[in-house]
Amino acid sequence: MSKEKVIVLFGDSLTDYFPMELFQDVEALVYNRGQAGSTVPEMAARAETEVVLLDPDLVLLQGGANDYLLPFYRGAETVAGQLLGTAERILKKLPQTRIYIESLYPMYTRKTGNAIPFWSEGKSNEEIQEVNSQIEKLCRKTGIPYVDVYRGLIGEDGELPFSYTVDGVHLSREGYEQVWKVLSRVLTAEKFLR
Repeated sequence: MSKEKVIVLFGDSLTDYFPMELFQDVEALVYNRGQAGSTVPEMAARAETEVVLLDPDLVLLQGGANDYLLPFYRGAETVAGQLLGTAERILKKLPQTRIYIESLYPMYTRKTGNAIPFWSEGKSNEEIQEVNSQIEKLCRKTGIPYVDVYRGLIGEDGELPFSYTVDGVHLSREGYEQVWKVLSRVLTAEKFLR
């Protein structure tokens, strides 16, 4: 009897808060190992216990939003390098595992009359695109697949649509449904979804 397939979602709050019922038709055990507030170095520190020990067939790696939002943001190349480094550390322990690295998600950065944006104040989607271009470049170099979730979320005005977010950064159900459209294509290609 073959072991049941395992998928790990590994990331920060954007993974942590993912509505897991969207994965109900996926033919695998799906573990959500998102942790709100995690930076990429913190994710790297917990990769052994939260990813490697589960011996997954597939990892959907999402991170970097907190690194970008912190006052001591270290730049696009650093964040991208740390994300790829985390993936490579996992692959060194689990060479048969498939890892996909997701782009950073866009933010809603416009001032409005209410409390939004809060987390995203003073930030820009142009810089997020710079981080993403660095991630994509490193993915091409290493052969690790890149998933462009950013394009599935960004509005025509260059902002995360207001209806897709609850606070400028974190997603609403409608926002997660857009992410799911992108991830479901990966899961279909990897034969976890019919």
